[in-house]
Amino acid sequence: MIAAGTGVLFEWIGIFLPWLLGPMASLLLLRQYTKLEFEWPKVIRNIGLIFLGIQIGSSFTKNAVELMWFDFPIMILMTFSIVVFALLLSMLFMKMSGESIATSVLGSLPGGLSQMVLLSEEVKSANSTIVTLMQTFRIFVVVTVVPFLTAFLPPGTHSSDKSLDEMSMFNMTHFLVFVLLGTFLYIGMKKIHFPLPELMVPILSMAIVQFVTNHPVVEVPSIILILSQIFVGAHLGLQLERVREQLSFRMFSAIILTNIVLIVFCAFIAYVLTMVHPRNTFLDFFISAAPGGIAEMSITALATGGDLSTVTSFHLFRIFFILLIAGPVMTFALKKWLKA
Repeated sequence: MIAAGTGVLFEWIGIFLPWLLGPMASLLLLRQYTKLEFEWPKVIRNIGLIFLGIQIGSSFTKNAVELMWFDFPIMILMTFSIVVFALLLSMLFMKMSGESIATSVLGSLPGGLSQMVLLSEEVKSANSTIVTLMQTFRIFVVVTVVPFLTAFLPPGTHSSDKSLDEMSMFNMTHFLVFVLLGTFLYIGMKKIHFPLPELMVPILSMAIVQFVTNHPVVEVPSIILILSQIFVGAHLGLQLERVREQLSFRMFSAIILTNIVLIVFCAFIAYVLTMVHPRNTFLDFFISAAPGGIAEMSITALATGGDLSTVTSFHLFRIFFILLIAGPVMTFALKKWLKA
């Protein structure tokens, strides 16, 4: 009731992304400044991620997937630039906070909360608690600042809405193939402990089926998308548990400053790419570069009219790059260098 009620209030006031930011803000503040105890079952968040994944996956038409190949060099350039700059910022964070180099590096890499925490547990000199705070707080900073900034940009011209004629051509066979493929992918991802399978599986399954059939599978109703944002926003709001007891002013200042600088750098990269690759707008590239979670940035793209397939594909590429290459390489280098 609190999450939904705050979403209604934010919508009435006219705040951007009300159904995500409303629940997030209210539950974050209540957890930090009251003695109230809240529970948000993980299954509810997962349901929200599944429907968001279906909506995101619906943007991956055959034409959109084919255009991704043209964007591949830009994906490499953007991802490499952001990762290198994040590593440089980790040095600034280390100086400001007094934390170890291992903690600063693993906390600064925008590769996802659970993945960076797991990597930090493999390096003895890394403080997993601080890495958790850094990763979680960055999500809050990005989810708060980036949507606010995009509200001042010209609205995007893209839309994920399908025509009535197209939507009426629902094909049960395609839908069943999507469900079956998604089930197999989910089982496989859970076995290898792949991050966020509830979000990744619908995206990949929808993209594969729509690419092969060149036909839309299903569209998520607006009310379901609103509920999904509430489910995810409430989870984000409750992630930081009594953060005031663990976060000093020095640490807080270092996290805020480094994240703001990183967002400014992402805006610069987006501007440069818009100049050399005018097919996409500054809005598309800015949301694609922003160091937030794929679910949160996809919701931002939905709300602003950004190219959802572009935003999602750039974030997917960065996740794979950091999880499979940058993260393990940095962990190995830190262990070797620090003899951890």
